[in-house]
Amino acid sequence: MTADVRPLASRQVDTRLIQTAVIGGRDSDQPVILPEQPHNFDQFLRRFGRDDFWCGTLLGGCGEPLHPKRYVTKVCHFSHGADPGRGECHRTTHSADGADHLFVKAHATRWLTTQGHAAHGELRTFGHCHGDAVDFRLPASDMFLRFELHSEDYRSWRKAADSLGAKEGRIEWVFGRDDVLAHDMVARRGYALLVRCETEGNDRRVFIGTLTDGRKPAWDPLEQCRMTGKGLVTPALESLRAKGTIRDDGLDAEPLPAGMPMPSGKIVFAVDSEAAPPATSPLLTPGRYLVPGFVKPAGSRIVRAHLSLPDSVPAPTEQYVYRLAGSVRLLVTDVVDGQGSPWAVRADSLTELNGLDAERTGLWRPSVALEEKHVPAPRTAGTGERPALPEPAPSAPKVQETAPAERVDVLRRLLETVAAKGTTITWSELIARLGTWVYDLSSPQRQDLLVEVDKPRVPDRPLLSVLIVTHLGRPLPYLDEVLRRLGVAEPASEFALQQWAAAEVNKTQAAYRAQRTREQAAPPRAAKQPVAKVQLPSANDLQHATRRRAEMREKVEEAARTRARTKGARVQRLSEAIDQAEVHLRRYEKVHADGRALRSWLAESDRILDLLSRLIGRPITVTTTRRDYGTAPADPKPVKTAEPKPAEKKDPHLRQIRRTLGELERTNRHRPTKDLLQLLDEIGQHREQLTRPLPAPEAKRVEHWRSKLEERRSAETPREEPRLPADKIDKLAHTVREILQELARADGSPLRWGDLRLRADGRVPFMHPDDQVALLVAVDRSTPADEPLLSTLVDSSVAAPHRLYRQVRLGLGREPVPDAELEAHRAMEALRLRGLWRYRR
Repeated sequence: MTADVRPLASRQVDTRLIQTAVIGGRDSDQPVILPEQPHNFDQFLRRFGRDDFWCGTLLGGCGEPLHPKRYVTKVCHFSHGADPGRGECHRTTHSADGADHLFVKAHATRWLTTQGHAAHGELRTFGHCHGDAVDFRLPASDMFLRFELHSEDYRSWRKAADSLGAKEGRIEWVFGRDDVLAHDMVARRGYALLVRCETEGNDRRVFIGTLTDGRKPAWDPLEQCRMTGKGLVTPALESLRAKGTIRDDGLDAEPLPAGMPMPSGKIVFAVDSEAAPPATSPLLTPGRYLVPGFVKPAGSRIVRAHLSLPDSVPAPTEQYVYRLAGSVRLLVTDVVDGQGSPWAVRADSLTELNGLDAERTGLWRPSVALEEKHVPAPRTAGTGERPALPEPAPSAPKVQETAPAERVDVLRRLLETVAAKGTTITWSELIARLGTWVYDLSSPQRQDLLVEVDKPRVPDRPLLSVLIVTHLGRPLPYLDEVLRRLGVAEPASEFALQQWAAAEVNKTQAAYRAQRTREQAAPPRAAKQPVAKVQLPSANDLQHATRRRAEMREKVEEAARTRARTKGARVQRLSEAIDQAEVHLRRYEKVHADGRALRSWLAESDRILDLLSRLIGRPITVTTTRRDYGTAPADPKPVKTAEPKPAEKKDPHLRQIRRTLGELERTNRHRPTKDLLQLLDEIGQHREQLTRPLPAPEAKRVEHWRSKLEERRSAETPREEPRLPADKIDKLAHTVREILQELARADGSPLRWGDLRLRADGRVPFMHPDDQVALLVAVDRSTPADEPLLSTLVDSSVAAPHRLYRQVRLGLGREPVPDAELEAHRAMEALRLRGLWRYRR
């Protein structure tokens, strides 16, 4: 094949890797997919011939003939003819999914025919391509079916839905993406339908997904679905309707209210005894009730509003002021009859405030303001009823009972020593140093002790209580309550609290290190103070810090690019990591002149770089792997002109490594793990023949795939690790149980087995899969039968999800869970586990 020597600006697309075409003419709607492998290519030609393939106009193509090309060392593909007079092709999608609208139209037409409908599909465009939507009118059932493969914006979609509803009767929507339109449909009728296509030979098979709130879509082949008078019905939808868990009134129903998160623990509420609860409201949802009252967010005025509570929470009374707990959200719904958008506050639970805290909110005042010795005794409470006015209890006696002055002094001196050494400490380590009286303290008593340690609060004085952390190095779960009682401004979120606590720890350590230096110095003289306070950094540390800054800036940019093309919870984790890195980079200007502070900054840099690398995964590189299947001269790679590497371009082994990596990344979902490991072995052989070290991007990709494939292999076939004796497993169980308990207290996400080994600092060896099960059974042997297993927080690999959890339940004699319900069951058990351990010692 001759190289394309036209200027770069005149080449619209690479026409060498076209995988889809149409047969029967330039305007045909019959798509075909050319196989990539040569043996499948031969079968394809025997079936379709060689001369009836077109770059179809319905694919966005130029309408010119296409010629199938057979290759052994490259991907088989269609190619345009070499006619000098041929116009430029502006087709933008060449892969199999670029023809999904034609495959959906063909398969849905055949399927509707088998369902007894005389249907003909029509393609619609919203400005994206010829097949943004596929419409079917079904006069026999007064139904309109639309497959919306590329979404409109919400306002255009609502306008189209209202217009079609007025003309066509009932409309059935099937969305191509799990986006805001699909979730709007879920809010209206409890479910939404999705569509996707998967390649099978020369065809694309159509699947219909059933999406419900909070669960992954359940996918069924189109041929297993039915078209009824109520719309398209999937097997999963039939099961949901049988359980009565969905609404079935479509777009005619008002959508359930939307919820926007609000800060938990920052909003108080008092009941409005003169207002009656609403009998009907668009904000009423199944399993909840509304209470009228007064809501006061932190830093805002009091407003009249409704509070939405679960049926399981007892109704609040006007005798108390409550702090909203659990997941707190602002509920809003659509405008009703031009009256504006009603709203309410949704909470999962309530916490009663004592008299003093309730009075501070401005929502409650004692009926008589007397000194404590003149306050009348509260009325006798009935069964299950709390007194109307909580008896005020001064803090001094309580501190004397739970935190005597000598204990406060002992703890304060110990924390000052810890701060001077530049470290932190846990409650377990305090027990070993101070005695068992620390172990006997409950969580409220420990809070009282920490409050007394930092009293009286001086604005500029560093806090000692922040030096006590969990086993994971995180702030204590009740640190925000300690700060509130000390009068310190509380951070607005959990992430902000962690950032603030880390900065406060550094401030406290720096202050007490400086104090110890001054105390240990010779007779204090003003001339010697600067020398004792600041240690100049070494040239090596400065050079190291310069490199770390450059690496972190590159990682931040790469993380931002990764975040732009990522969905789900990973976006939030990337945003938090980017914020940490940017704050850390700004700190450099403050610490670069102090040697100790700079070394601390470097240590923190390694942690943040490691966090960014794990969240980014495979590095973002120039996407040249597909073009490597063509001839090398056709790809000038202009992006690398600023840093030319002529030796790498000429090295055939480096080119082969890149091609093999591209093949591995493209085919890993469909090929056996054994074949993929052989590709890695080939990469290793070529790597040994390189004249220079493998470039960093390719080296990272190789290490990423080696780790991932080893994990897949260990999940698919048991590793031949030596079996451990029972006594060794019992010893390891104690270590693992402590790790999982701390993870549950910290609301941590489930750990992979490799992460668990890292948390154990190498004390947990590589283990046979049966020994892994035996270890987790030993961990949960003492877990009560009515509590979730700690093993819920140990995840299996992607290739065998929930394997360990299923076997551990069987090993402990717990009731088995059906495979279809296992994922949801485990998620709920994890939530229960975190709720139980959040306040345990």
